Amino acid sequence: MDFHKLMLYVNILGICLPVALTYLVIASIITGQQVFPLTIVGLAFGYAIMIKRNVLFQELLNKWFKKDK
Repeated sequence: MDFHKLMLYVNILGICLPVALTYLVIASIITGQQVFPLTIVGLAFGYAIMIKRNVLFQELLNKWFKKDK
């Protein structure tokens, strides 16, 4: 497998996993299940890494919020 293709898949997973964990936490709160502190720490860590280090996420943000003049 090509290295760039592998990194693309890693970056896609780096976006999907924090978003899915957010929905999992919200569903757990709504249904009254226990939300573990490690889940919240992992969620914060996932979003921090996604915002700071994920090249694909940064490119998507630039594309979506680019001001056309």
